[in-house]
Amino acid sequence: MTVTELLDGVWLHTSKRATTTTTVLALGEHECMVVDPAMEPSDLVDVSALVREVGRTVTLGWSTHPHWDHVLWSSELGAEVVRFATRRNAELCAAEQAELEAYLESECPGHETGLCGRLTPLEDGEGRWPTSCRVIAHDAHAPGHGALWVQDKGLLIAGDMVSDIEIPTLDLESPGPVSDYEEALNRYEEIASDVVSFVPGHGAPGDGTELRRRLALDRRYLAGLVSGRPIPDDGRCTEPWLQAQHQLQAAWCAEH
Repeated sequence: MTVTELLDGVWLHTSKRATTTTTVLALGEHECMVVDPAMEPSDLVDVSALVREVGRTVTLGWSTHPHWDHVLWSSELGAEVVRFATRRNAELCAAEQAELEAYLESECPGHETGLCGRLTPLEDGEGRWPTSCRVIAHDAHAPGHGALWVQDKGLLIAGDMVSDIEIPTLDLESPGPVSDYEEALNRYEEIASDVVSFVPGHGAPGDGTELRRRLALDRRYLAGLVSGRPIPDDGRCTEPWLQAQHQLQAAWCAEH
């Protein structure tokens, strides 16, 4: 189990598969919120063990976006725990519950599929929601993406953005995937000077300086994509699936 205490009251679990990060955020003296527990069933066991090790009880969950590896859950984390998400994320997961369960059974068996993807839309004025957490909602990468800005800690839980191991992956079903992504980068840029640490969905966390570096890398990638230049040599497009994704994105830009 790879666990890091990133900040006081912030712990990260990193899975071997896809270097996927789970964030455990302290709430009060004894409780915590778990963000994006992933990825294999054994990883969720490890996250549960981490929560016990730090002497906390899971009282809330958050899903940053509706991709399967960000909507997982287990009874060890608490079958009745409310897992919040943006309204669009929650509605998409509800509409695609059967497809999610079938996918997990086929591609990542062993999960408690009946608990996965069961999300509650976060509404304004929700009394259970910590006042220190602000949702940065956008539609980059996936519809209903919701990063968390934990202002009192200077912590950005960025979702599947600003990765050091993945190029920007666009939601090509959106009418404007590039502008969606640019808008999300702008939203992150607005708080970058206040960021102490940030956590991407996949890859290594970093500080405010590293966040600004990755924002610049992502902008450079998008500019190259739109202009038809080859893949930028920033070291993030080495995996075959990322190269294939880049080709799809380049084809979309060429057509549109």
